[in-house]
This record gives sequence, structure tokens and C-alpha cells, in this order.
Amino acid sequence: MLSTLLPRLTRSPSRLFVVILIILVICQLFSIRSKQPIKNYYPHNTDHYQPCAGLEGLDDIFVTLRTGTTEAPKKLPAHYTTTLRCVPHYELYSDFEEVIEGKRVYDVLDEVNPDIVSTHADFVYYNRLRGKGRDAFTAEEMAQWASAKNTNSGRDSPGWRLDKWKFLPLADKALRIRPQAKWFVFMESDTYVLWKPLLAWLEHFDASKPWYLGQQMQIGDVIFAYGGAGFAISQPALQKVVEHRNKNLKFYDDFTAGHWAGDCVLGKALADVGVPLHWAYPTLSSEGPAETDFESIFSGPEKQPWCYYAASYHHLPPSEYRTFYSFEQDWYQSNTTLLRHKDVFRNYILPQLSTERDDWDNQSDKEDATASSFDACRNVCKNDPSCMQFSVSGYTCKTSSTLRLGHKPLAAERVKSGWMVDRFDAFSRRMDSTCTKGKDWILP
Repeated sequence: MLSTLLPRLTRSPSRLFVVILIILVICQLFSIRSKQPIKNYYPHNTDHYQPCAGLEGLDDIFVTLRTGTTEAPKKLPAHYTTTLRCVPHYELYSDFEEVIEGKRVYDVLDEVNPDIVSTHADFVYYNRLRGKGRDAFTAEEMAQWASAKNTNSGRDSPGWRLDKWKFLPLADKALRIRPQAKWFVFMESDTYVLWKPLLAWLEHFDASKPWYLGQQMQIGDVIFAYGGAGFAISQPALQKVVEHRNKNLKFYDDFTAGHWAGDCVLGKALADVGVPLHWAYPTLSSEGPAETDFESIFSGPEKQPWCYYAASYHHLPPSEYRTFYSFEQDWYQSNTTLLRHKDVFRNYILPQLSTERDDWDNQSDKEDATASSFDACRNVCKNDPSCMQFSVSGYTCKTSSTLRLGHKPLAAERVKSGWMVDRFDAFSRRMDSTCTKGKDWILP
């Protein structure tokens, strides 16, 4: 039909003009339609959002990430596009040198006294590793170590026992690699650092003075920074402890051999040179967002996490790094304020809470012998005004006045959890009322 119509239309100039005009309109419509997906390519209409912008001061920091051979391939890659994405100066350290998805991981123990390496029981695992790499271990051994239980003296696995030897050599290597850094940040493979709050917090400290900042822990008479929460040491402090340790190698090797926690060993050495720990919780936290007690009085009743800025979390599984990183970036695309723990609760945790959730453990801890079903357990919680959540495993009912998200249970467990969602608004209002002036950072 078009073949017969077109010659008729083109016999006169006016008809030809109409044909050309129609064709131009159709082409324009197709052009607009084809460009439409490009307009929506960037989320939240933030075409020019740059996640590494606004991180002034990061160039003055050297970061070390400490890990172990059994966990490195599973945990390190999650950091490359999240916590380490914008960090210009960092190194990865383990007990075995290798390349993991294009990133070099260095052996932090390569300069330990050879006599100790060849004779101390902690290094049997290390020597097998150096000989044959991961092929030195059977699948049964790897599975056993992966499921090792925590004890009063740490995790019962050879990799964990070796870990205590890494801290002082790591301090030495960090200072040698970048002596001009103002701050040295030490983190682990399941530490999540929120860089904008951390950098803002560090601005309150004079980096030309000796500082040792971290979540406080204590073993015996030594108060030290808990490694999993991440910790920061100023250059003068690191210089002092490295020089002191190198002059007293045998003493600290012997101390390490008789201890079980490397972060405590480093804390002891810093205390020996007159650099005490500045207690940093809840700015730095040893829990993940899902396990955080936002009412915790770990640092005292006036320092509950809710009101304070959040600079680190711990125990995030690799699968959660991308999720939490996306949440963090979404926050800064929509807000000009730094993230506080309460913002994490309201915008990250709260949307995941519901009246009930199968195959989930919200870490309720108060056992109630009067209820054995989910509905009965719910009623027990409902009748207690302080109860915020509950769970049932088998015929065991547990309730809690602490509000947590929790996690999937172990494979062998069957747990169902529930929350009293109608009490969340009152909880938030009560917690907001505690946020008096000055509850921003943990400062001297």
C-alpha cells in the first residue's frame, strides 16, 4: 500500500513536504524513546555521585588489613569494592603470601625469629603452609578449623593461635612502609570501617601527639584495643612502640609466646612506652549492625550507641559488605549528616524486622519455661511491657528486652523469631530523648 501511496503523495511539493514532516516527527519520537533508559541509569537521579568524594584526610592514613589463610579467599574480595575502594594507601597481610583476585597479600610473619618459627608449637601450622600452601591441609582439617568453637582463651584452631604473633610485626611493617602517615588504622577481614565518620572523628585528635584509639577490652591488668572493631594509632605512638619493641625483641617474643591475644600484646607494648588506650566505644564497635544492642551500657549509661556517630562495625559476613556499603552510599546521596548508630537502626535494621520470621535467630536470651509454641511465646512477650522480641527453637521460648535483628541460625538449628513491632515507635522516642548535647563522639 505504501508503495502505491508514496508516488501520489510526492507528485506535488506540498504533499512531499507533509511526507517529510511526518517522517521527521516519527524519527524524533523514536529518538526520545531510545534515550529514556539512559535517564534512569543512575540511582536516585545522582548522575554525578562520587563515593570517594568528601574523604579529605584519607591520604594521611595507612591501613593494614590482617587476615588468615583459611578465611582470606572468602573475606578479602568483599573489601575491594567497599571498605578499601577509596583508600589510597593500604596493604593486606596474612600468614601466607599469595594473590587473591588481583591483590597481593603479604606474609606478616616472614621476619619472626627463625628459632621460634622452627621450634614453637604455634608455628607447626605455619611451616606446613609455607611448604605446600593450602594443599598441606586436608578438607577435614579445614572444615574442623572453620567450625572451631570460641573458648576463654580464644578460638580453638591453629590459625587463630598463630594470629597473636602478627600484631607487633605488623606495626613494624606499617611504619616502615609509610612512615609519613599521620595515622595507622588496623582492621580485620570482618571489620567494616565507615570512613566519613572515622575521618571526622580523627580530626578531634592532634596527630602529632601519641594516640592509641580503640574499643576497650581488658585481659589481666592490660587494657587494649579490641582488634575486630578496628583501631587507630598516631605516627608518634607507633614510632615509640616499634622502636621499643625492636630494642626488646626477646622480651616481647616471650610475652607473645605465653599469651593468647595479639591485640592485647600490642596494647601491653604501647602501655610500656606510656601510650594508654583512649576508650572509643561506641564510635568503634565490636558488633555488626545486626547484633548491636543500641542501648548497651558497655561504656557506661551515658554512652549508649544510639546517639553516637558510627565509625566501625565488626562480624559482618562477606555477603553483607555490598548490602551495607550500598546502604551507606544511599545515605550520603540523600543526607548531608554523618551516620549515627540510630540512623543505621532506623534505615538499615528496622526495615528488616517483622512480626515473625522463619529460619531466623534474633538472639533473644531470656528463657521462659511456661511457653513451648510460637504463639504462646508471643503472648509471654506481649504480657511483658519491657519485652521487644522473642524466639522459639524446638519447644524452647526465649524473650528479650533488647532489640536486635540477629542472623540466620546454624544449619542444625531450627529457630523462628518475632518482634513486637507496635512498640518500635515508643522505643525510638525514648532513645531519642537520651540524645543530649555532646553525644556525638567519644573524645578525651
